[in-house]
Amino acid sequence: MNLIDQYKQMHEDENLYSGSALTIHKESIQQFLVNTKCETILDYGCGKGVQYFQENIHQEYFGGIMPSLYDPAIKEYSKMPRGKFDAVICTDVLEHIEEEDLQKVIKEIYNKATKFVYLGICNAPADSFLPDGRNSHVTQKDLEWWIEQIIPHAEIYTFVYVYGKYKSKAIIENKTVTLKRI
Repeated sequence: MNLIDQYKQMHEDENLYSGSALTIHKESIQQFLVNTKCETILDYGCGKGVQYFQENIHQEYFGGIMPSLYDPAIKEYSKMPRGKFDAVICTDVLEHIEEEDLQKVIKEIYNKATKFVYLGICNAPADSFLPDGRNSHVTQKDLEWWIEQIIPHAEIYTFVYVYGKYKSKAIIENKTVTLKRI
């Protein structure tokens, strides 16, 4: 069974992958949306959309902008929205992608963004396991490793927040990296 099919199976559990992981990033995303004057947003890997349809994060933190939603493991969001977006936010997603597929996914994220990309990546084991027995965080790496993966695509302003085992932040601007240990 391929990875997306495994996540589809896991999404059948109402308690998994609701999308609420976005809540720890909402203030930071809000700041970047304001600073870059974004009017359109894509939530890449949105989960079930609880963060919008129940928690209404977009009303309070995103200036009322309802993001377009994409998640290949959720039937109603499995079709990539057309066009480009001022901002692409991607939280608690990349660590769920196998290393051999990461470049394709990162490239796809950047191909959809025009002003900025926000990436929230956990580097600790998840509390959930795939049907094949692996931890659902199949790629657990430090900030420096993630920067190496991201930098070839980072033509626009990018904020990377790696959290879990330890926390680090990086800002990428014009392919120049500024690291912030926290």
